[in-house]
Amino acid sequence: MEKQFCVFDVAGAAGFVYKTLQEYQRKMIKTGVKLSMKPYTDEDQAVDDFRAGLCDIVALTDMGVRHFNDFTGSISAIGAVPYYEDLRVLMHILSSPRVDEHLAQDGYEIVGVAPMGAAYLFVNDRNIDHVDALKGKRITVFEGHHDARHMVEYVGAVPVDAKISNFARLFNNGEADISYAPAAAYEILEMFRGMGDRGGIVKYPVGQVTIQLVARNGEFDDRFVRQSRKTVSRLYPEAIRVIRQYENSIPADRWVDISPQAIAGYQEMLRSVRIDMQQSAESSGMLAAGVYDDNMMTILRKVRCYTNPGAGECSAEDRE
Repeated sequence: MEKQFCVFDVAGAAGFVYKTLQEYQRKMIKTGVKLSMKPYTDEDQAVDDFRAGLCDIVALTDMGVRHFNDFTGSISAIGAVPYYEDLRVLMHILSSPRVDEHLAQDGYEIVGVAPMGAAYLFVNDRNIDHVDALKGKRITVFEGHHDARHMVEYVGAVPVDAKISNFARLFNNGEADISYAPAAAYEILEMFRGMGDRGGIVKYPVGQVTIQLVARNGEFDDRFVRQSRKTVSRLYPEAIRVIRQYENSIPADRWVDISPQAIAGYQEMLRSVRIDMQQSAESSGMLAAGVYDDNMMTILRKVRCYTNPGAGECSAEDRE
């Protein structure tokens, strides 16, 4: 049986995501399903083709997946998965049957989640190394990323509307002071151009970007779905190896090291933003909070407290 597998990768068939999922394609042949892969460099087009029935499975970023599942779409919640150890624990949880009920929504189901890399702040001024320095800066915000827009406004910065197809150009052209992306964007999207001589990459992850596989309910039998989730979860070590290669290939002097106090400031600011959204009575806050699934937010908090039990949020009364 042959099925169409549409894969979004900003670099197309030459990209790291596409190549990683070729391994998934090979391993899934043993289920009796041959996946015919097609690369997309435009995520909106991949979503449209999937909705039109031209794809049986589609691989999208967590931002794209928010069209189909707000549980796994919440993985990219700002600051909610700070480190790769947190992500490793989360990938294990997502491949287990205990969360199956959350992986199917509105006629679609998630059949795998794999890492694309931590998102860092690319800045055009190395002095943007603490939360207060964000005030007044122009920061790219992806279309539909209401939670990121709320964060930008919360810290007194200025949102610059962007898409995955143009955010790097906006930064490189000087139309934005800050943009967030995985380290691979430094080379693949040439974001070193926007950094100029004075800029850098703040060495603190503000979130995790994942690639997620979506299928229509009933398109594949339960055996395929279960095997798919396990197979994708086992791609984690190789994906992280490649991600770290991209991170390690960035010249050391391009990273902006920040103090433990600044890290704590970022952590608390991001937590405060998430809580502020949940409690907001304003339309913008409610719109932002609406992209988060409460069950996932609780899981993410438990994961953070598992890997870092001494964190203040683990004993805070207003914990998520």
